[in-house]
Amino acid sequence: MDLPTEEAARNAKKPLLGDDSERRGNKYSNERGGQGERDGETTKLALRRSSDDEDEVVAVSGGGATWSQRVASKPVNMLIFFTMANVLLYLDRGAIASAGVNGSLDTRSCLPDADCILRNNTCVPRTSDLQVKCTMEGSPRHGFQGDFDLNGAQDGWLQSMFLVGLLVASPIFAFAAKTKDNIRLCGQGLALWSVSVICCGFTFDFWSLALCRTFVGIGEAALITIVPNFIDTCAPPKQKTKWLAVFCVAIPSGTALGYAYGGLVAWLLEWRFAFFIEGLLMLPLMSYAFMVPISSLAYWPKHKGGSSRSSDASPASGMRRYTRVASAAFRDMRLILSNKVYVLGAVGYCMYSAMMGVYAYWGPKAGQAMYPDVEKYGSADTVFGLVTVMSGIIGTMLGGFLLDRAGVSVAASLLLCAVMTLCGCIIMVFTLFLCHTVEVFILAFTIGLILIFSIQGPINIVAMWTTPYILRPFACALYTVSIHVFGDVPSAPIAGMIHDKFYNKFNKKHDKAYSDNLAWRYTLELATFVGVISVVFWMIGFVWQLCAPKKVEGEEEADGHGGGSYQTLEDDAEV
Repeated sequence: MDLPTEEAARNAKKPLLGDDSERRGNKYSNERGGQGERDGETTKLALRRSSDDEDEVVAVSGGGATWSQRVASKPVNMLIFFTMANVLLYLDRGAIASAGVNGSLDTRSCLPDADCILRNNTCVPRTSDLQVKCTMEGSPRHGFQGDFDLNGAQDGWLQSMFLVGLLVASPIFAFAAKTKDNIRLCGQGLALWSVSVICCGFTFDFWSLALCRTFVGIGEAALITIVPNFIDTCAPPKQKTKWLAVFCVAIPSGTALGYAYGGLVAWLLEWRFAFFIEGLLMLPLMSYAFMVPISSLAYWPKHKGGSSRSSDASPASGMRRYTRVASAAFRDMRLILSNKVYVLGAVGYCMYSAMMGVYAYWGPKAGQAMYPDVEKYGSADTVFGLVTVMSGIIGTMLGGFLLDRAGVSVAASLLLCAVMTLCGCIIMVFTLFLCHTVEVFILAFTIGLILIFSIQGPINIVAMWTTPYILRPFACALYTVSIHVFGDVPSAPIAGMIHDKFYNKFNKKHDKAYSDNLAWRYTLELATFVGVISVVFWMIGFVWQLCAPKKVEGEEEADGHGGGSYQTLEDDAEV
């Protein structure tokens, strides 16, 4: 089949990355100087369909393209696909944290405590001669915490085990993305995620559920390490922050939907069915990822990665091969961490993630304890889910809008992260102890979350624009690993233990319900103060970037164009 000529291909498809890749070199990619101007070169805008023995090349305009490849031919459609998958990933995070799925131990108490007692699930007077009206506060044992009899620390460790799987797999997927089909890697990760989530519904104790949650995290790692670099590479130069904002909207919106979804499914069916349904919902997206080989996407650079190797060199085998791979990984890591602004941004993000990990995992349960009257507006899962999705969408889009207006750069991103987080934390601290009605709390809490969620796009800019182009998936993976290892992995179980200590202290003087109320308020306040620490590191990074900026090969803010040079998978083929 005849391939389209270079002139016809240019007329049919305008490049999204400008001519930056032809003007600037990168020591982590092989320069193709003047490649686009060679006489007689045939442009490789074609679909490559993989088979066991050989690849068959089909022209983009030909009838050989499948429906999935035609849909994926537009970058915006792939953005929609990735965003839908990300929503489901965070739907699961919200569902397991919901009051319906997560549940609680028995927190019921009868008031007045001196005259009433719980008997046969009913509050009655202690003696028959007492003429007193007894009322019940708290909730009975339910959810997996109630079924498995988990304390606060064990409940928090379930979140940490999920994140352990995520952080272990993230650098592996990121390093594999340098040489493997990125979309196929996403499909493999989503397949593992689907199976693991379904298995969560069949668990029978803490350890079985913890093991399944670990594999859920491993599956999620593929998507979150690959997509930010796809957006930075394939989005139109003037819309990069908007694309990042759209993708990051899935974080608050998916989590919030998970709160409501978990509470609804647990009420209608049982908490186990929440996991069954999630796994089935992901299957169509997982299948689609296997239908679109990355070689069929002309706009997506297909690089081979780091240093070049002579064509006659024999491939390494055995232990020597793994040693060489590990050496390359550590070399890349040293280069990334040599940028102090990147490191300061990561440390600040760790503190921020520690705070958000507490709010994300314990939020619905804490809200239920602090404001029992929230049930007049529905369940705590539904109310706080709506608050989270509204503030998350508004905040994420607000952050992208403000960054576009200020001018997209590393310095502007760090300043925006610091200012918005500080303002949000101040509002949250005052909200916890000055708002005594659920209506006022919801209003103030929403404003605080809008400000805090606005950093999602800017912080990704910091991660990518302080590293060379070809290392950006690896840089994003290191951010993911660090914020979980030092952020929300330890913060969830630590918050659970702190709550238990506060609860035991207050329960000596107060009833169960009031003790639970005070314990959650003090726990969330401490978590918010941890978030304030992130502002310090981001401000130091902002000053450092202004006073001693480090030139990064392939950094977009250098000249306003996207991406550095790269090598495609087809570069070694004969023209």
